[in-house]
Amino acid sequence: MWLGAVLFLIGVGLVLWGAERFTDGAIGSAKLFRLSPFFVGTLVSGFEPEQLVTGVAAAVGGLPQVALGTVIGATIFMLTAGLGVALLLVPMEVNIPKAGTVAMWVVLLPFAFVLWNDGTVSRGEGVLLVLVATGVLGWLYRRSSVLLATGDTTLDSGRLTRARALALLTLGVAALLVGAEMVVRGASALISSLGISETFFGMTVVALGESLEETARMVAPARRGHAELAWGNVVGTVVILLAFNLGVIALASPLAADPLILRLHVPYLIGCTLLVGAVLLSARRLGRGMGGLLVFLYVLYLALNLPHLWAR
Repeated sequence: MWLGAVLFLIGVGLVLWGAERFTDGAIGSAKLFRLSPFFVGTLVSGFEPEQLVTGVAAAVGGLPQVALGTVIGATIFMLTAGLGVALLLVPMEVNIPKAGTVAMWVVLLPFAFVLWNDGTVSRGEGVLLVLVATGVLGWLYRRSSVLLATGDTTLDSGRLTRARALALLTLGVAALLVGAEMVVRGASALISSLGISETFFGMTVVALGESLEETARMVAPARRGHAELAWGNVVGTVVILLAFNLGVIALASPLAADPLILRLHVPYLIGCTLLVGAVLLSARRLGRGMGGLLVFLYVLYLALNLPHLWAR
């Protein structure tokens, strides 16, 4: 048990560290193209390499519920606890294109269809999800203001050379691969030794452990007066996790969902996405009241999961 716990914790730490290096390199590369802050936030900050690599490793390693946890549980955490804590710390102006909310809602349709259709995600459905993600991101690219003003220093790339960006990308990918393998081995050992439900472990422990940096990704730019990067992270995470990541994971290994995921986790995720999207469309500024509500929704989610802690 202790070996499994150590492997899991070191693996999560390595995955998060590698994800930061990868993200730094990816952002540095994106800066060279001078994309809009919102789109960079959507595509780069919203891209979750730690969730993708861990999800693929879990699926291939025979832990499909853990793989689904990197998609569903992680998205629920971001929309509730992650965004909620960020708003408690830094109230934010809602200054994003309405297309962002539309994109979040659009991906819910194929996501819900492939899971509720027969409880599985096949390789063919994986292809469909990847195509949906690509199309939605392409549409967002066209709908957002792409080129930055010459004087904008928010995304200044002067200090980051192409060589350094490439080195960060390479280092990040290596750390992600090693860390993901350790997470899967540690998770397998813990699930076996403690008798914990794989669904509970994947939806809460793995999802929370690899999503904690979401709060920092939203708070840091908001504190510096660039809430559009934080909102881009919210929109991008929903689009990429529910469509692109789930599609790639299914391409690596088709997934069969626990019936509990279809009854509890998927509806809860859909409800949270609809709520956050509706608020983004109607509000000009979100603060501590909304933050408190979102944190409460995550606490409620954890409470609903507790009766399903142990494997049957």
